[in-house]
Amino acid sequence: MDLIEPISEIFKCVCSPICEYFEYYRKLDENMEELDRVLRELESKKKDIEATLSRAAHEQGRKPSNQVNDWLQNVRRINSEARSIKQEVEKGNCFSRACLGKDVEKKIEEVKEYIQKGCAFTSYVSDAPSTSGMTLSTTSNLVGERTGKIVEEIWEDLMGDKVSKIGVWGMGGIGKTTIMSHINNKLQEKPNKFNDVIWVTVSQPLDLFKLQTEIATALKQSLLENEDKVRRAGRLLGMLKAKEKFVLILDDTWEAFPLEEVGIPEPNEENGCKLVITTRSHTVCRSMKCKQVVVELLSKQEAFNLFIDGVGNSILQVPALNKEIINEVVEECGRLPLAIVTVAASMSGEEEIHEWRNALNELRGLVRSRNGVNADVLGRLEFSYHRLKDEKLQQCFLYCALYPEDFAIPKDELIDYWIAEGFIEEVKDVQAKYDRGHTILNRLVNCCLLESAEDGSCVKMHDLIRDMALRITSESPLFMVKAGLRLLKFPGEQEWEENLERVSLMRNNIEEIPSNMSPHCEILSTLLLQRNGLLQRIPECFFVHMHGLKVLNLSRTNIEVLPSSVSDLTNLRSLLLQYCLSLKRVPSVAKLLALQYLDLEGTGIEEVPEGMEMLENLSHLYLYLPLLKKFPAGILPRLRNLYKLKLSFGNEALRETVEEAASLSDRLDSFEGHFFKLKDFNIYVKSADGRGSKDYCLWLSASGKRRFLTHLIPKNYTHLEKLYKHKSVCLFACKICEREEPIVLPEDVQFLQMNRVHDVASLNDVLPREQGLVNIGKFSHDLKVIRFIYCGNLKNLFSLRLLPALQNLEVLKVEGCDSIEEIVAVDDEETEKELATNTIVNTVTLPRLKKLRFSKLPEFKSVCSNNGVLVCNSLQEIKVYGCPKLKRLSLSLPLLDNGQPSPPAALKVIEIKKELWESLEWDQANAKDVLNPYCKFVGF
Repeated sequence: MDLIEPISEIFKCVCSPICEYFEYYRKLDENMEELDRVLRELESKKKDIEATLSRAAHEQGRKPSNQVNDWLQNVRRINSEARSIKQEVEKGNCFSRACLGKDVEKKIEEVKEYIQKGCAFTSYVSDAPSTSGMTLSTTSNLVGERTGKIVEEIWEDLMGDKVSKIGVWGMGGIGKTTIMSHINNKLQEKPNKFNDVIWVTVSQPLDLFKLQTEIATALKQSLLENEDKVRRAGRLLGMLKAKEKFVLILDDTWEAFPLEEVGIPEPNEENGCKLVITTRSHTVCRSMKCKQVVVELLSKQEAFNLFIDGVGNSILQVPALNKEIINEVVEECGRLPLAIVTVAASMSGEEEIHEWRNALNELRGLVRSRNGVNADVLGRLEFSYHRLKDEKLQQCFLYCALYPEDFAIPKDELIDYWIAEGFIEEVKDVQAKYDRGHTILNRLVNCCLLESAEDGSCVKMHDLIRDMALRITSESPLFMVKAGLRLLKFPGEQEWEENLERVSLMRNNIEEIPSNMSPHCEILSTLLLQRNGLLQRIPECFFVHMHGLKVLNLSRTNIEVLPSSVSDLTNLRSLLLQYCLSLKRVPSVAKLLALQYLDLEGTGIEEVPEGMEMLENLSHLYLYLPLLKKFPAGILPRLRNLYKLKLSFGNEALRETVEEAASLSDRLDSFEGHFFKLKDFNIYVKSADGRGSKDYCLWLSASGKRRFLTHLIPKNYTHLEKLYKHKSVCLFACKICEREEPIVLPEDVQFLQMNRVHDVASLNDVLPREQGLVNIGKFSHDLKVIRFIYCGNLKNLFSLRLLPALQNLEVLKVEGCDSIEEIVAVDDEETEKELATNTIVNTVTLPRLKKLRFSKLPEFKSVCSNNGVLVCNSLQEIKVYGCPKLKRLSLSLPLLDNGQPSPPAALKVIEIKKELWESLEWDQANAKDVLNPYCKFVGF
């Protein structure tokens, strides 16, 4: 008995694994079917989660949580391992099938575990969405002890929990916006307190629909224009709630309104959100239940100090001037910061006592001669207008009032209007006119009558300055300005007075012009009707009595036909019809000999207007016409004064026009051409033969003409304008590596973008070749920007051979390229072997590179292959999003005298997921520690 029991145990130990082994073998086919079933269930769950994440990203700006990201990554791993198991099962023998049977059962259990995890998620998105706040330009410093205390009070309320809504109020021009701009910028420097800081200018009249759009835009989101206000409010509420703790700053609020009607969650201690409004009315603060913070006038000493800052300290050293006359001028400014700043700017450089006495008398006269609300304030501001003295300069300033309140006015657009109006006629050359225009703008900014906006590309008018300009233009010259008011009804005939000089009805919802309306406005020179998207028809008789018209803008209206009476506007210099998508016909322009600007971009016309060959004064011609079928030969060469030209080439009938456009290229300041065939693109580049315009943007797209021009371009219009600062080539959804005719790139291209170009594996594929060999000498050495976006077959960006041509590269962006594993590839096998065995270290030097951005690259592992390193000591920012397999950034940092690495001197930020940052490998000791302070961790 004692012997049998041990033998029995041995038998169990031996037989049990054998039985288990046999069971795995026997059930393998059945388990493979089970594995397929649970994998399908897991894939279904994965798709559901990804669809939810896509909606959350679009509607709320939210990103996947770290747990969900890890889950998705593991699901991808599981799928990959399951595929490997299936392949092994298919080719396996008896023994291996038994071994694999065990792996299959384990994999089934793991798949079930991840299905349960996927079902257990209570939320798929992160608690801290990415911020969309921005730093604002603050041209004015904070002035005065009281102002400093106000800033401290608001800051304490924002940092504390007791106050959720703050109303900053005071008279116009007193500095409310300046105070809040400084606080906004201070909040941007404290990112951990709030998830977002949102700034929106409300202005008057209050339009809740527009306010919803502005808030969504500030969040870098969008709302549907055709949805009602209630549905939009629901969507906006979701976007804001997704931000959780945020600060919403509503500047220039004129009326109280219910937050829920807009879609703004009620700020309270529980949600940690804050609302700050600036307003001229304490009633608005009270109605919206805000804690009131009043901004008062400066003290006499503070007013004097601010004035001296503006006029210059040297004025106190001028013997002819005494402090008394300066004090009197300051006193007339009423201790109002805006008035002090504008008057001081207008007196800067004046050292004659007679000038100061005269200025004091003018200022007193203007302040005392005006009646009505804010009359004394407007009188003080009007003083600065009169101090301009030059009538043309004054006209340029008043023209800005044609734009809506708080509107960012593009500088070049404004100068184009000034040129067409004849305000800049002392110079003949077009470039000289632009230079003169920018000089005028600088003068108006320096006089504080305008302020710089949008990174210097635009200007704005303070609303009080605009009020002053509109008061002047209510008398002489006479303007009618109803811009941006969402008007539905066209002004009645009685409002069209005979002495009207300029009319602005832009950005409204006007539906029709009465069929018999024919205003008698013979001296009307500007009529701005752009962005009235509901306007379909203009009466034939409307322009009959407008023979003085110089500027007519009907862009982005829905008109189908332009009245033939336009053909008789012989003084017309600017005819703008951009993106009138329904426009089918433009009447003869043969009599419009003064015309300088003709913009038909994005219209539906199929033939160019009759008589275009007569327009020898034309300087700007925009014919991005998706449906254009006919362009008579010989027209372009007759337009000898062309400065800017935009053309699209949609069919072979326009091939002769391609060559004509190329022949003009050396005379143009800028050319923008869109080509739908690679052959036409190459003909243009070869015909231009290095004689290209100063700036150009060449587009090649094989996508539908109408779709590309009416959707892609309008959405990225600002981006396109910026491309004019480069010699640019943009390739979109096309094939460029055809063996019969590969693409020919201009030799001086500076900006190269490829979007959805799937037949390119590397930038080397587009290098020029001679007799089958790559000729780097003919490839652009001026490249500053390279962008590859959604190029599915891109394996690497460029090889070492191309490096000498990239020494001027400043920006490198790769996004959505699923196959790319590295940026810099090795040219030949021998070098690759040496690198792999550490025989040599390959150094890739890009001395001017400032920005690196890698986004949505699932296979991306390193910048340089093997042990290559990247030297870019001018680097300012690195941004890495959605690159789960990244192991090395390959950066080689500059060394200090003690041999320790230091960050590039210009480095500002590294945006990257924290877990990925922690996992990166570095070639230099302490490199990660040195760069840590520059990291801004993101959740994706």
